[in-house]
Amino acid sequence: MVKQASLLSHLEPIVGAEGVSPSEELSTLAVDGLTPLVAVAPSTYEQVAEVMRYAHAEGLAVIPWGGGTHTHIGNVPGRYDIALSLARLDRIVEHEPADLTASCQAGITLDRLRGHLGKHAQLVPLDPPWGEKAIVGGVLAANASGPSRHAYGAPRDFTIGLRVVTAAGRVTKTGGRVVKHVAGYDLCKLYIGSLGTLGIIVEATFKLAPQPRAERTVFATFETPAHACAFAAQLQRRGLALRAVQRLNPTAASATRLAPDGPSALVLDL
Repeated sequence: MVKQASLLSHLEPIVGAEGVSPSEELSTLAVDGLTPLVAVAPSTYEQVAEVMRYAHAEGLAVIPWGGGTHTHIGNVPGRYDIALSLARLDRIVEHEPADLTASCQAGITLDRLRGHLGKHAQLVPLDPPWGEKAIVGGVLAANASGPSRHAYGAPRDFTIGLRVVTAAGRVTKTGGRVVKHVAGYDLCKLYIGSLGTLGIIVEATFKLAPQPRAERTVFATFETPAHACAFAAQLQRRGLALRAVQRLNPTAASATRLAPDGPSALVLDL
């Protein structure tokens, strides 16, 4: 059986004392009832690779940890030796406003990335819930998307490059930092949605979009869900430029306090 002290003696020299979480914080990193023996937060890609090389050689189970917003999906882990947090990999690597591209480390939160891009009137259309906690790497690993998917597509549609650390500790790259990159297979689509089973995403490059000059939200209520869906389909057929479409069930509609009695509602972003 692996001993916590043994793990710490090998991992602390790799990530430094500041990269090892105190024992009392391990319970906050539990997944499906399993708590890691240790938790580390590398600050460089090479540190991530070195941790993975050690884990691979020792047959240890590693779970990448982001903002903790999607730990309820995926298979139940059989073991959980090391939690590998991406929290210290949180920089904007490169942003080319003229080319509408940006590269960032996987540990940056969506809100921080949006804030940076917003200063240049640009956006990356990643808008799943909990943007203040959700990190780029975790969102891509879960292939999570939000209402903006209606207009911009899913993460696979605008992610043009990834840097990934494999289970054996090899740092790999796929795609590039330009939109028209055609060298080799598009492995970005393979890694996105793989829930960390194929490797740990440590960096991502996105194709950006200009921020809309103006935005409006319309809230409409309907007698039945079928009427709501039919109305949304009719708008789509007429070519109305909808940025997002959400159908709310009665409970959600009531929570908005805009339609307490509406059995079904649509939220339309224009």
